Amino acid sequence: MDMKVHLPVVTLPLDNGCEYYYFNSQFLPIFYRIPKEILEIRGKELMCIPRTPASAYYDAEVIRFIESDIFLKGLINCVAYMIWPYLNVSPKMEVYSEHDPAWIVAYSMSIWIKGFIDYDGMWDARELKSQIDSFRHFRFPYMPMEESQKRLSYIVPQVMKQYNIDKVIEVIKEYRCFEDFVDNWESNQKIDFTRKWYHTRTKHPTVSLDAEIEQYAKYNDGRELDFEDVSANAEEQVISEVMIKQFMDSLSEKDRKILEMRLEGYTQEKIADELGYKNHSGVQKRITKIGLAYQEFTKVDLGFDEEN
Repeated sequence: MDMKVHLPVVTLPLDNGCEYYYFNSQFLPIFYRIPKEILEIRGKELMCIPRTPASAYYDAEVIRFIESDIFLKGLINCVAYMIWPYLNVSPKMEVYSEHDPAWIVAYSMSIWIKGFIDYDGMWDARELKSQIDSFRHFRFPYMPMEESQKRLSYIVPQVMKQYNIDKVIEVIKEYRCFEDFVDNWESNQKIDFTRKWYHTRTKHPTVSLDAEIEQYAKYNDGRELDFEDVSANAEEQVISEVMIKQFMDSLSEKDRKILEMRLEGYTQEKIADELGYKNHSGVQKRITKIGLAYQEFTKVDLGFDEEN
């Protein structure tokens, strides 16, 4: 998925005859599309920028502010906040970390600016400047929230289709990992993910050997244990096999396939090739997560950690 988009920037003349590349000018057109309500929530510091675009191109003090990190950070936060509800991920983006792929997509400003240009007729930075050269006193009113939502409900799906983002989002939702969530934010999404991953919706009570034998038969095609041939550690063996089956059932279909192939002796490269990963590093990451989950499931330290 190639989402690299190069947007035009404006050059401004300097007193010494040179030209100044006004890099953040590329963000001005979309800035004037942000509703006041969103600026008040996510970018209050940006409300000092005049609604008259001519000031953004000819007022030195305004230009310095627009070229600052404060402007860039505030604008990116506002646009991502606008985009998020239409990505079909979750109502609240605050529960996800900056490592979450959907979060990264929402913050990919160039594709959304290009999307406004392609699907909503928004001027780019150069077109905006050429227009205000003729209308120096033109003033952008704030776009009403309802109008913004109506436009975004069309623009975002078009951009997602263009870059296959909708397919990416579906994969993200199916194969989440701990890094996707903010550490200190206990959301329902994070709790549900943790329960699913660690299989903690039910405890593992101490049961009798008879109960474990029933479980053994259930997961072994109805076969029964022959007590005449059972060794002294039969109970431990049966419990171990049942727990392994329970753990396998707690995994996603893809993680279960990875584990089965690895146990059968397949290399990480072969697994990556069979399951559609670009390289073996993605498989390694999933194996580590499976190992960590099994440690938590069995309460036994098997030597897995985030670096192993």
